[in-house]
Amino acid sequence: METVILIGSLIGIVNSFILIIYALTTKKGQKNTNYIFAFLILMLTIRISKSIVVSFSYDLHDFLITIGLAGFLAIGPSYYLLSESIIREKFKITVRHLIHLVPSVLLIALWFLIDDLRSSWDYWHLFYRLILLQYMIYMVVTVFNVNLSDFNRKDLINQLNIIGYFLYGIWFLYLLNNVSGFPYISGAILYSIIIYFSLVIIINKGFIINNTSPKYKNTGLKNSERTRILGELKKLLVEESIYKSNTISLSSLCKRMNTSTHVLSQVINENYNQTFFELISEWRIGQAKQLLKENLGMKVSEIAFEVGYNSLSAFNTAFKKATGLTPTKYRNEA
Repeated sequence: METVILIGSLIGIVNSFILIIYALTTKKGQKNTNYIFAFLILMLTIRISKSIVVSFSYDLHDFLITIGLAGFLAIGPSYYLLSESIIREKFKITVRHLIHLVPSVLLIALWFLIDDLRSSWDYWHLFYRLILLQYMIYMVVTVFNVNLSDFNRKDLINQLNIIGYFLYGIWFLYLLNNVSGFPYISGAILYSIIIYFSLVIIINKGFIINNTSPKYKNTGLKNSERTRILGELKKLLVEESIYKSNTISLSSLCKRMNTSTHVLSQVINENYNQTFFELISEWRIGQAKQLLKENLGMKVSEIAFEVGYNSLSAFNTAFKKATGLTPTKYRNEA
């Protein structure tokens, strides 16, 4: 079993360097963001590598232990800087940003003191828990900054939150190890799984964080107008169920909302990461799913027309594309 864990962890390390090389060489996204992402992965890799070595070797030089702890100290700041590079327009790395990495660099410079620190069990645990505390402080501050900012790219905010969840998981496993003796290698195992799925995302989508300028960035739409349109759109969808009309179109909706097709498309794209037709289809399918479950007496064709489709075949195609099931099979399995 130990051999399997070791091989799996080492594969995770190899995958990490593949991810780092990709982030440093890809032309997609913003360079600053890609470089910081690569640095974050490198710091995680250093920390996890130290965990692997410690788990399978008890004779580790103090300098290598210090490098691992320095990587741990740099994870929180790296995640913070990654989020700043995404949510702050025209972000550039300055000396002010590099100050966040001073504790990590300082620890490496003082590596020769580690042996004395480790000689005292109480001092060592206090020191280690301060590192865990620093990690968590950066995580909490970053998550609040991201989710309370006025940054309007929900797709990128979700990606940052997902990265945060995984980093929380790694932190929690190390905390468990420190307070209860939970297996030390568990952090490396989780990390290997994360890196594996990150590579799967790259293979399928070509990028992890693509924060290139959105399509509608320079249209000059004021926040007050954006808020008005978004609020009115939500009201029309929720209260008036406009998606049920089989004649609904982008232009007809724009006339009703006193705006242009370009502006409405922008608001929908920025807030839902969808086109107008994708949004309408999502609401129609959502309503259809509810009717299929709750109104067993309604025929599928009746439901199709009820939610706004002109034909049963169009409804069946859209429903299967959204759910992977035909309406009839969905009803039978509900």
